[in-house]
Order: sequence, then structure tokens, then C-alpha cells
Amino acid sequence: MKENSTTKQVAPTRFKTLLIDPPWSHNQLGTKGAERHYPLMDLSKIKSMPVANLAEENSHLWLWCTNGSLRDAYDVAEGWGFVPRAPLTWVKFRLGLGSHLRHSTEHLLFCTRGKAPVKFRSQPTWFNAPVTEHSRKPDEQYALIERLSDGPYLEIFARRRPPSIRGWSIWGNEVDSDLVIPGYPVPSDHRHAPPKGGGK
Repeated sequence: MKENSTTKQVAPTRFKTLLIDPPWSHNQLGTKGAERHYPLMDLSKIKSMPVANLAEENSHLWLWCTNGSLRDAYDVAEGWGFVPRAPLTWVKFRLGLGSHLRHSTEHLLFCTRGKAPVKFRSQPTWFNAPVTEHSRKPDEQYALIERLSDGPYLEIFARRRPPSIRGWSIWGNEVDSDLVIPGYPVPSDHRHAPPKGGGK
């Protein structure tokens, strides 16, 4: 899915809140797996992302993971310099795929770095929202995150620009990204490249 056209913005250097939906390779191979829809990423490549350099010293991380990638999500978050606090579970109320149990949930692992309390202290550990096309996360995530976490906001592996009046920066290979992540090229990187010929 391509992002909607919108006014370009200058991304901050560091962000108070990061939302990340990695293309986990866990149980995503085969005719019904996610590899049919987008390129998957090896766990070591996910762990090596310079997320710590994008986050403020006092910040929040919201990390999407499946039931199969939940354990690794804790390790990834810690490797990025965050402390996992609790999974927020998206209850889909529909029968999903699965070779043992049928997966009807996904999780947003909430993590903190430094001193970063939540703004709203009555959020339960689950929410319900409609399921749409494959892998698209519900728009409700943005309002929920904004209620608990301060901006500026960055979504990594975005598939569209968030429908929010607060303004999010985005990065991904399906969108016109607002920043460049070294070592992780995406098609829109050319927009950030310096002009050829040494011009100012």
C-alpha cells in the first residue's frame, strides 16, 4: 500500500515515541505467509537497526510482534536500549491461521527508556479493532499511543502516513520516508541525497 500524498515535513533528529512493526520472518514462509506480501527481515538485521540513535534518552517504544515472535521482541527491545514493560494485545475476534492454536491476537510490546511515564494510567492490556487487509495494523493504534506517549513520533516500517493531526514522521520501503536510516536503504532515500556536482 502506498501512502497518501501529503505536505512534506522535516523530521526531528530524535523521537520521544517510536512505533515499529518489523517484517518478522517467524512462521511467515510458504503460500499463506507474509513473504507473499512484502520482504521479510532476518532477526539479526532487525536487532542491528540503529533504533537507539533515533530515540530520545527518555522515550517510549511500541513494538509490534506476533505470538511466534513475542519472545524475540523482548530481546530486540532490550538490544535497542529499552526495558519491556507489558504487551498490549490486539484482540481480533476472528479465527486466524496456526498449526497448533489458531492465532486471533497480535501484540504491541510497550517499552520505556530512561524516565518516561505514561500520560494515561487506565489503559488495559488489550484492545479490539477491526481487521482489514493483510498485515495492516488498525488506525486505532495511533490514538491509543498518542494518549499514553508524548511526541515527536516516528513510525518505522510504515505502510501509510498516519491519520493523525499531531504529525508523525515515517520510514519504510512503501512510503515516501521522512528520514534515512544508514544501512537500511529504501526507495525514497534519493530524496535526501545531496545534489550532484558539489552544488550548495
